[in-house]
Amino acid sequence: MNHIEMIPGRLYAGGSISSDDWDFVRRKISAIVNLRITPDQPEFDFSRRVMVWSPIFLWVKPSVEWLDNLMKQINKLMDRGHRVLIHCRFGIHRTGFILTAFYMYRYRLDREQALRKVRRKKPDVAPPPIYMEVLSKYEKFLGIK
Repeated sequence: MNHIEMIPGRLYAGGSISSDDWDFVRRKISAIVNLRITPDQPEFDFSRRVMVWSPIFLWVKPSVEWLDNLMKQINKLMDRGHRVLIHCRFGIHRTGFILTAFYMYRYRLDREQALRKVRRKKPDVAPPPIYMEVLSKYEKFLGIK
């Protein structure tokens, strides 16, 4: 997995965690947000770290309330000093969706501004139209625009 550092020393993003990636996680990450439909299975004792399993089915539209609850959870982890890794299978669709929502929530950016900011660091993100629709609703929910 190619770990992209979204916020230096604080927020990372990518795809599935392979056997070779667990050393990076052990050294750098204190909280994982897994968006895949299968849970992570760390290859070391993860008991003093945070594991958030919040699966998203690729073509099922999550609710704005679900998204807002996850954003609050991720922001709380960040505010408590955790180094967070957000990942899904390929790090493109679901991870792109959540990263965009994160930037909207944390920095009060509109959907397009947030997506541009995310793509500066991780150009391959491509939330599908169903997720872009949720992000538009989230923008209104947050009172941005």
